[in-house]
Amino acid sequence: MPRIVVVDDEAIFRRGLRAMIASWDSEWEVVGDAKDGYEALELLQQLKPDVLLTDIRMPKMDGLQLQTIARERFPKLQCVVISGYEDFSYLQQSMRSGAKDYIMKPVEREELTRVLDKLKEELRTRGASPAPEAPKDDRQLRQQASDGLSAGIMRGSLHQQDLDLLSQLGIELSEPYFNCLVIKLDKESVARERYTQSDPSLFQLYIQQFVQEILDHRMPGFSFVFSESEVAALVNMPDTNMDALLELAESIRRQIKSLSNLTVTIGIGRPVKGFESMTVPFREAGIALLYRLVVGGDKVIDYRNAAQNHLLKAEVKKWSWESLDKAIHEGRRDEAERLAELTIGELCAKAGTPELVHQQICKLLIQCYELSEELGLTRDWLGEKDIRTLLVEICSISSSTELIEVCRTLLGSLTSGIAEGSKPTERDPIQLAERYLEKHYHEPLALKDLADKVFLNAAYFSTLYKQRTGKTFVERLTELRVEEAKRRLASTDEKILGIAEMTGFSNIRHFNRVFKNEAGVTPKEYREEVRSRR
Repeated sequence: MPRIVVVDDEAIFRRGLRAMIASWDSEWEVVGDAKDGYEALELLQQLKPDVLLTDIRMPKMDGLQLQTIARERFPKLQCVVISGYEDFSYLQQSMRSGAKDYIMKPVEREELTRVLDKLKEELRTRGASPAPEAPKDDRQLRQQASDGLSAGIMRGSLHQQDLDLLSQLGIELSEPYFNCLVIKLDKESVARERYTQSDPSLFQLYIQQFVQEILDHRMPGFSFVFSESEVAALVNMPDTNMDALLELAESIRRQIKSLSNLTVTIGIGRPVKGFESMTVPFREAGIALLYRLVVGGDKVIDYRNAAQNHLLKAEVKKWSWESLDKAIHEGRRDEAERLAELTIGELCAKAGTPELVHQQICKLLIQCYELSEELGLTRDWLGEKDIRTLLVEICSISSSTELIEVCRTLLGSLTSGIAEGSKPTERDPIQLAERYLEKHYHEPLALKDLADKVFLNAAYFSTLYKQRTGKTFVERLTELRVEEAKRRLASTDEKILGIAEMTGFSNIRHFNRVFKNEAGVTPKEYREEVRSRR
């Protein structure tokens, strides 16, 4: 007996279809009905029907999205769509996506029975003859590619074979630069009962499909479910300009919210040259997402802004944090613990609100986490606890005495790990130099200053840096300063003179000359172009 599930957002219409099917052919069994795509996917998983009969226009997840996800999860399922005349463009998309047939509204009994009779015959024929072994299809290739990328990210290395597999899917990533988005569902945007009763993977699958559809139209890339709570998207870029990627991320966030009433937070890393370096922006995008605990969800969070504290509002005295940061980096536990007590005590006394206290401490701990990841000390520092759990616990502490003690212990433990681990001279000098440049590019810097920081002779450091990065020290410093200047020109109303000073340029004439040489236009022209495009 063929089994069918009916999906429509109007209860009266679902009942009508049930009655129409039952009165025509008793061999058909309507095993369930659903009011939207999420409910339908749960029923398909539970009931394993032969046919899905779905309306196109529905809230939360429409018939097109339902059909796309169902085809991946249940490849033998036959789908029939119901469409009004005004939805003809949707109907065309649905047929291209593999729908077996369609029925126009208002549904006529004769048309419904024609479609069901044809499907019943096809199901009978399919059941009578053994199906040949199918070659590996796109669904299998996509899963293999997703598994390969996830494993590569976890082990910290990606290889050409991962890129070749994407090519088999028709995804050609031939541009020189790569970046990534990590998209996380804001669980509070889903009713608690709904989330706990549903398979959480359905939400991730919906987001992944949605992101891939936008990528297909806007930018070369590949999206995949990275974990139980995150979707990742690898993107390919012609240069390091982030404007198009930030616009794409905002578009994803807005459209998911508009179409499904779900909100997501998106973390973005920084572009890198070469596919093999992709693990760096993945890590950075994950760190950017941690700032959700500080600035809230339903946002696009750029790692550059988060790392440089542009997202955070009030600041305590910078000298106090810098002294603590220095003590931690240099492995001086007693000094780090003393400064932790002093500065966090001052923060609690002067910040004004508990939210600001938690915000600043979360910021500090995220920076410490980034340092521990770079040095391979995270497991020794936090044990089995992950950084997200730690930050949630910090934000639940309302006693200043307890907060000071917890932070003193945490920072002291990390400092000990640094002191007992490898010395700075034993770590990669180019990675150390890059990290220092990214934090201090806005300050007056000379090649010798940076060489001294990594304990190398200036001439040797200059040669090694060019060999490893493909750029000179001056070229990289200029690139960082111009990238930040572009971001400020595009996203703020700050005066151009002020931007020049804050990005490390000695005077406005020097800034204008260097910016035009790098960007092809003056700072003023760049700002006008970006705003006219928006």
